[in-house]
Amino acid sequence: MLDTAHRYFLEVFRTGSIKDAAANLHVVSSAVSRQITKLEEDTGTPLFERRPNGMAATRAGNLLFDYVQRAAMDAQRARHELRSLRGGESSTIRMGVNETVGRNVLASILGAYRQAHPEVVFRLKTASSAGVTQALVDGSVDIGLAFHIKTSAPPAGNIDVRHEVDSPLSAIMAPSHPLAGRARIALDDLKPYPIALTDSGATVRLLFDACAGTGDGSPFDIAFSSNSSSIIYAIVKGGHAITLGGEIILRGELGRRELVSVPLSEPQFASRSLRLQTAAKRPLPPAAEAFVQALIKAM
Repeated sequence: MLDTAHRYFLEVFRTGSIKDAAANLHVVSSAVSRQITKLEEDTGTPLFERRPNGMAATRAGNLLFDYVQRAAMDAQRARHELRSLRGGESSTIRMGVNETVGRNVLASILGAYRQAHPEVVFRLKTASSAGVTQALVDGSVDIGLAFHIKTSAPPAGNIDVRHEVDSPLSAIMAPSHPLAGRARIALDDLKPYPIALTDSGATVRLLFDACAGTGDGSPFDIAFSSNSSSIIYAIVKGGHAITLGGEIILRGELGRRELVSVPLSEPQFASRSLRLQTAAKRPLPPAAEAFVQALIKAM
């Protein structure tokens, strides 16, 4: 329901690049550039600063983004409401989720729900916890399921936490690892062994980095680092390293004794939770709200 110029503007704003926006929109760069120029002529003011490394929104560009983003979300809600009037059409549920949560927690829930509700279509976007929250804010997903570090500060005003379960971090290793028989270990106990961790920005890495500087000063051996949790756990299963993780996403591997979980003694590692979130003051389409209620029961 947005016109072409505003759709192209939103994509340039989000990507910071005419070339990247064109690729996402499946059009040529010149078409995007023409639409941005047309908008600037219509508004009588530059919307972007053209820089060597991309497009940076001006103050006018930021103001227009706020307006167009609201219009896009209103258009999305209207499409969902119109679709709900036509019972024969599918209902689309858009979710943002951490990779490990999607693979180890959500997949079976989605499968069972789809069997009971064949009219529903799921669109899943994997991202970091911060990325999931941002996707909720900008309206590209309706529901977010991701790990968060619990603090005394309340969630941001533009986010509603619909449900939350504790997911403390433990040391995760192969059953043959020298530390596998311990009842509890301290973070410093990991220093003699290779460690595999997800990249910075993940809650695991944030908590590890925050706690790593409080030990005896000797270095940790971060032998493997990746943005893919699948790669990290494959390395750990092979006995090549130890990692940190939550039992909530590893129940299958732990039950089959492919991996072993040993609690960490530092209390900071208990300060993580799995949150189900939606955008505040943005009513969900009926199909998405029904799934939220089912997901809360499943969690």
